[in-house]
Amino acid sequence: MVPVPDPKDVLAGFVRARVDDRVLFADDVDEAIALVTTPLSGDVVLLDVRGDPETSTASPGFRRVAAQVDLTHTLAAVEAEFVAREAELLIVPGVVDATGEVLPLPRLAAIAHRHGARVLVDAGELATRRVINLTSHGIDYVVLSGAIIAGFGPAVVIGRGDGLPPADSAHVDIAVAHGLAQAALAVVDLGFDWIGLHEESLSAVVDDAVRALPGARRLRLWPDARDRVGLAEIAVGGRYEPVSIRWGIGTGHKELARQLNTLAHVVFEQEAS
Repeated sequence: MVPVPDPKDVLAGFVRARVDDRVLFADDVDEAIALVTTPLSGDVVLLDVRGDPETSTASPGFRRVAAQVDLTHTLAAVEAEFVAREAELLIVPGVVDATGEVLPLPRLAAIAHRHGARVLVDAGELATRRVINLTSHGIDYVVLSGAIIAGFGPAVVIGRGDGLPPADSAHVDIAVAHGLAQAALAVVDLGFDWIGLHEESLSAVVDDAVRALPGARRLRLWPDARDRVGLAEIAVGGRYEPVSIRWGIGTGHKELARQLNTLAHVVFEQEAS
């Protein structure tokens, strides 16, 4: 009989963890982040790409660095925050979850490490879209969402064993743990090259459709970001709230067309008002 791999070993391999990294389950992403932050005695710096003071991970004890006009100035602002006052941990998202820009994780890790800090990546939407490599990217901790990877299950934190407690903060049924691990393996089997090309082809469809709609414009947080995943917000002239469009490994042209039809209805209703 072929032995069934330990789900934690599978998840560690999914993010190319180091041999001495630890894998812990938590009930949700906030609790997973707390497994890293709670034992710390020093400051925590949070890169805030949402501009929302009520962001759940932005604990009142965290020092927030707001996203700047472009990525270059944002990285400079993070560096300046560490120069101004030391901190023990930098928390960053993997992507801008509204507009899809991928953050340069190795560069952010390098900033933290230059100032004696560690970096935690809230992988969120990134984990099923791009390779995450704790070893080569210099990432100390990564948090994964079972709800995003598998559609169910716990959050997971993977990283430096000397900075994590010895035991999970949540009891996870073994079947659930194996289901999460199998979902991660399914992503790997598809291949991140294929996933990137699939998202890019659908992104071109979105861009063409938006250009054809009067008063519609795809928003960007940073004009100098080199990579974007399948997350978009479309501004519609005269309307305060943008329209969100999402696509990924499970999105076909029919589903994307449905979302674009909804966008078109919003545009034409706005034009008629």
